[in-house]
Amino acid sequence: MKLIVFGATGATGLSLIDQALAAGHEVTAFVRSPFESRAQVVQGSVLDPAQVEAAIRGHDAVFSCLGTRPWRHTDICSQGIASILPAMQAAGVRRLIAMSTQGIGDSKVGAFARVGVALVLRKAFADKARMEDKIAATDLDWIVVRPGLLNNGNARGTWRAADDGSLVGGRICRADTAAFMLQQIESTVWSRRRPVVVW
Repeated sequence: MKLIVFGATGATGLSLIDQALAAGHEVTAFVRSPFESRAQVVQGSVLDPAQVEAAIRGHDAVFSCLGTRPWRHTDICSQGIASILPAMQAAGVRRLIAMSTQGIGDSKVGAFARVGVALVLRKAFADKARMEDKIAATDLDWIVVRPGLLNNGNARGTWRAADDGSLVGGRICRADTAAFMLQQIESTVWSRRRPVVVW
């Protein structure tokens, strides 16, 4: 399949690209600044709807791994998806797999993580919540993936996924998060749902 990844230079995005290429897919990385990659690299701003639409055309599925840093927060998730969604509709691309985080909406994190969210990640969580709302308001074929606490550990190739509130807290590495996201291009199990994914 022809896949395009936004947020391609983050750790999850990079892992997603590597795994998608290894699986034989054609991959486009949409980035603000060019970088060395075996994927096709398209430079542009995710805040520019015309650039985003031009990049999305001809692809089969869109991945968003957009994110920000607490010490230099920007509302890149909600603002970026505000460009991506109409671009997908204009380009006739329906499949969207977007990374959010556990703790948004009806999903719950553990007590320790709640402190971190309140003190450090409040803006980032609010941004992702707005992103999720924008996605859910469309008629696209979307999946919002809510990984637990992310780390750079080795991939296990296994995980638990649920959207019924049964998974509270937990962690998962970025490589396994990317693997779960990639699986969704060939599955309808989680279509228009928001699964939490943890080990």
